[in-house]
Amino acid sequence: MKEEKSLSSVEFRFTGSAEDPFAGALKKQMELHEGMTFIDLLKFLYQSSLGPFHIFEMMDKIRLMDWIRENLEKVEPSDGPLIESLYGNKWVRVNLGSYRKKYGCDYQRLYEIFMRAKNMKKKRMSEFIELQKKLVDNIRKGKIRPIFDESRILLLVENFLKRYEESGYPPVHHSATYMLKNNSEYLVVPYSAFTD
Repeated sequence: MKEEKSLSSVEFRFTGSAEDPFAGALKKQMELHEGMTFIDLLKFLYQSSLGPFHIFEMMDKIRLMDWIRENLEKVEPSDGPLIESLYGNKWVRVNLGSYRKKYGCDYQRLYEIFMRAKNMKKKRMSEFIELQKKLVDNIRKGKIRPIFDESRILLLVENFLKRYEESGYPPVHHSATYMLKNNSEYLVVPYSAFTD
């Protein structure tokens, strides 16, 4: 999609104060990560509402365990928080570099944590769609805006979301800008795995 390519290269910032928990979550996300684009914000909302269920549709248990092991083995141990909250306190991102520093290459433990998601109630797509509307509303109000002036941003966003809906709301990937500026190796797991 032409809009996705465009939106993947436009970095956003949050301006002013956050007036509600949703805006607060977006603001925090943008403070934690450099180079956030609309696509990265959309991914944040996708994971916040729909979690990692799409991965279960792509891989069986053996492939999933291998995928977790491979990703954990290739990441460098790093400092930083072990988990990052997503909006709604249902899901968190486990930073694989921090996990590796704390637990080594114990992929079995991480796999078991990840598999807890399979037993959770899957949210409806309508909840993700509502979060998209809130995101667009924050852009419309000027709370979230491009770092460099882009007068067509709202049109680009609306055109992208129309085509995104037509394609069935598939998972999106982080932008190249985000990947370059952030430690982006993580796994989305249930929040409850770290509060039990």
